[in-house]
Amino acid sequence: MALSVPTKDPFSNLPNELKVLVLQHLSAKDLCHVALCNRSWREATNDDALWRPLCREKRWEKFDAVVDLCKEPPFIPSSTQHGGDGGVGDSVTFAFDSVVTGSNWPGLVNTCRWKEIYMKARHLEGNWKNNRYHVVSFEFGSAGYSGSMYESSEPELTVCSLAGEGNSLVGGFSNDTLHIWDTTCGTRRHIIKVGISKGKQALKMKNGIIAAGCMDGEIRTYCAQTGEQLQVMSGHRLEVFRLFFDGDTIVSIAGESNMDREVCVDSDIRVWNAIEGSSRFVFESTSDDVQLVYVDYLDKTVAGAYSDRKIRLWDAQSGVCKQTIVSDANDMISCHLGDGIVISANWGHVMEIWNVESGECIRHFDVPGVDFEDYDRDDKSCSIEFNGEFLLATSDSSNVRLFRLDGKFIGDIKTAYPREYYYLCIRCVLCNKFIASDEVSGGLMYLWSIDNLDGLQMIKRLRECMYDDQAPVDYSAAWMNETKLAFVYYFGLYDNKVPKIVVHHYW
Repeated sequence: MALSVPTKDPFSNLPNELKVLVLQHLSAKDLCHVALCNRSWREATNDDALWRPLCREKRWEKFDAVVDLCKEPPFIPSSTQHGGDGGVGDSVTFAFDSVVTGSNWPGLVNTCRWKEIYMKARHLEGNWKNNRYHVVSFEFGSAGYSGSMYESSEPELTVCSLAGEGNSLVGGFSNDTLHIWDTTCGTRRHIIKVGISKGKQALKMKNGIIAAGCMDGEIRTYCAQTGEQLQVMSGHRLEVFRLFFDGDTIVSIAGESNMDREVCVDSDIRVWNAIEGSSRFVFESTSDDVQLVYVDYLDKTVAGAYSDRKIRLWDAQSGVCKQTIVSDANDMISCHLGDGIVISANWGHVMEIWNVESGECIRHFDVPGVDFEDYDRDDKSCSIEFNGEFLLATSDSSNVRLFRLDGKFIGDIKTAYPREYYYLCIRCVLCNKFIASDEVSGGLMYLWSIDNLDGLQMIKRLRECMYDDQAPVDYSAAWMNETKLAFVYYFGLYDNKVPKIVVHHYW
């Protein structure tokens, strides 16, 4: 007896809420397979309630807020630019016809927002992982040089710091100039004469505004498009070598810096209104004997670690001291703000995690294999970096070790890539990626990825050995955001090295 084939799909008769309850147990790959069955099933899987949790699981919700991949235009190289795939696999450019819109697939429901974000974020992450990118280089002429790159008679020029946003990149140079480039075409928009700080964290950009800490203790802001000076903020007595900038608030620290390490003589933390250029608050040390060790800033909260083993937390909007945390461990090396927490790194490789609201210590653990016993504040080889989820600990043993916030060891560089390193410094950390340079062995620079299961993995060697003698810290400025990174390469010999800035476009 022949079986009758039902003319209706029972699944299509279910309420949408029940469809979501059923389909929410599927992976992204399974949802795509289901969507291929028919139009009804495609529409059932095309729901933000299904795709947003998948984006959250991958930590891709940032591509809705920090970088809107639904609006971010892809980089398209011109015929005059050095372009093409930087690695293997698919094309650098996302296949935009895979996203259904009313204009390209008539009759089909448009791809929901969170599915579109998932598809684009997956492609972007694949580009990073597989070294697929386009390249734009700012040659030596963009830095103000004339004549031959290799036979320059100009004095040595170095890039002290880099910052960027959108299609703008700004660099602070050792000849007291600020340069602003368009990263899409590699042309320089403006040169600004200003005594920029030599600190690598003294230059930031947000909402089209450049904030620059200067040698004279002032902070100056500029329009990234026009180069116009907007505000000048005065108050520090020494060089402003580190600042934080979120678009409307600037937090600045001044002092003396050695090898990019904070050696604070001026222990005041200053908070500014970036738009008006006015001073909001000055957070002073409690006494002349208590020195500022480290500062962090996140979500309008300022954290300062001091030599009296205290962390003080202030509200950057009201100026109120929200919490004073007292550590019973050895002297502090640094402090780092996270989601409702503040982390202290102490001598003797001790880590403490505190609740910001209650001031309670919620976790205490050691970081084995990282020697902080003989820690020297002038030495950048011993430091802690925090990406919001993992701790990256570097020490004079020339290794970088990865830990979770529960103290679990995930992996280290020497295990992931066994070779002899001499002097590793982490230059830039962004989410699950960081740039590290090996300052002694010819200025080598690497891009690494961070994974909860796989630990540390080297994605790419960004910069080969530049020359035979030692490559000091001055040659290692780097910057990256979710879709691009920039670093500096130097050409020439002895005291006539000439910088070239290289930008990788991953989107």
